[in-house]
Amino acid sequence: MPAEADLSNEIDQLLSAIVALQEELAGVYRAKRDAVRKASAAEIDGLTVLEERLVDTLKAHLRQRHQILQRVNPMVGPGDTLEKLVRSFAEPLRGKLLAKMEEIRRLVEANRRESWVLWIVSKQSLRLFGDMLELIANGGRKAPVYFAGLGNEVSFGGAILDASA
Repeated sequence: MPAEADLSNEIDQLLSAIVALQEELAGVYRAKRDAVRKASAAEIDGLTVLEERLVDTLKAHLRQRHQILQRVNPMVGPGDTLEKLVRSFAEPLRGKLLAKMEEIRRLVEANRRESWVLWIVSKQSLRLFGDMLELIANGGRKAPVYFAGLGNEVSFGGAILDASA
């Protein structure tokens, strides 16, 4: 069936582009982890710009995927996937495309884990820098506490004055 062959070729090209993009993104994440270890802000900034460009390209691939699904079925729903479409293909094409989809899943999962690690490290670094700034601002002493949590307000006694009166 020629339409199936053309469609499978288009899907194959899309999947190959996504595999290459995910591999490039993995390289960026590895380089970013090394830059974080070296505390190289300039390198981190450059890698972040590259990461944003790759994410924009990934969004373009997502739009292309949606267009393919729309051509096949104009009433594309959230449950429609390329995998469902590929499963309807004849065997030599189906096996090849499903193998690429599995490779993409593996790469995406690895990239997701790596990006979470980087996010956690960034959040912890931000918290530690905030604590350090607070210590500097308070001359090395702990900050005064005026509120100890709900139901545990610190009481100093005395009357509350209304400054607007």
